[in-house]
Amino acid sequence: MPKLEDLRVGDWVRWDSRDWEVTDRDNYRESSDYLETQWELQTGSGPAHYLVLSREKKAAGTEEVWVCTRRTAIGGVQLPAKSGGWRGFKGKDSMEAAPEKVRFDGLEFSLDGRTEGRAEDDEGDTVDKLTWDYYDPTRSRNLAIEVWKEPDADYYEAYDGRVLRPSDVTPLPPRPGRARRRAVPGEAGPAGYAVAAAFGCLFFVPLAGGMLTAFDIAAEYLLALLLPAFCVYMSLVTGAHRGLLLSSAAAALAGAALVLKVRGLGASYWEYAVYGLLAGPAIIEGASRLFGGIRSSDKPGSAGNATLLLLFIIGFAHYIKAAPRPHNSSGLLAACALPALPALLVYLVYYFKGVSDERA
Repeated sequence: MPKLEDLRVGDWVRWDSRDWEVTDRDNYRESSDYLETQWELQTGSGPAHYLVLSREKKAAGTEEVWVCTRRTAIGGVQLPAKSGGWRGFKGKDSMEAAPEKVRFDGLEFSLDGRTEGRAEDDEGDTVDKLTWDYYDPTRSRNLAIEVWKEPDADYYEAYDGRVLRPSDVTPLPPRPGRARRRAVPGEAGPAGYAVAAAFGCLFFVPLAGGMLTAFDIAAEYLLALLLPAFCVYMSLVTGAHRGLLLSSAAAALAGAALVLKVRGLGASYWEYAVYGLLAGPAIIEGASRLFGGIRSSDKPGSAGNATLLLLFIIGFAHYIKAAPRPHNSSGLLAACALPALPALLVYLVYYFKGVSDERA
């Protein structure tokens, strides 16, 4: 089971006597001294909750705070009134600075800190977002007020949270039969990955090669790079571990250069395929040791891409050397598509090996 700070989308935890699925994860860094990680938690019923870990470097050391919070009505927050006492928060309130004190749920909260950054709103636009953090006198309750700085006005949201100890939240074993990553609109799963890759190999590349031939534009070398770039992109959107993906890709580049230097271009396709089948897993197993919290289910996309990239470089080197003329659609198709076969095999082996989602 993962450590609490290593939770990923698709994991499960137990908190407040209920089981919760991790459905999203975001990192927010305001500066080198402040880092915040937020996990969205969903259960079978009720509103979503958010598990938030904030780490702030201070003179006495790093302060770490865990909070589990949920959205609440901003109208339930009371602000200091100019005439004394308290008044309800109004939707059209606009404040240049955070109030030092607010009231909520019968308790008085004191301002503890402010953070500012860029965030994506409901319309998909990137806007400035301020967060004002408040705590009650016992520091067991947290109230966060988010200020979304839209062009037309400021919009406010409130989040009611409880301060936790890490031991209050228990990571659970993976749920059998469940995918690590919940399918959401706009994201591809393994089937979408395979279909998109096949489409790129069998339709887009030869079509583009034919257009290049017709218009006599010697740009197929640059165009062909879209295939590995596309596969890396698809790995990212399907939830691949970014550090593992990028480090294994760098190792694949070095491995291809080593094969070309030692073996050259005189070997058969099958010999190079064996090199790819051996190098891809070796690269991914070595690269996985560089990162904490790597699980079996993190490896398929990175292993497949490492194999593809290594063989793609070798195959395209053959194309550059052997193509009978500058534009050759069949040669371009072979250089791009044939490396995909060993890569797909490596991907499938790791995929079916990693369905348990246990720590690798």
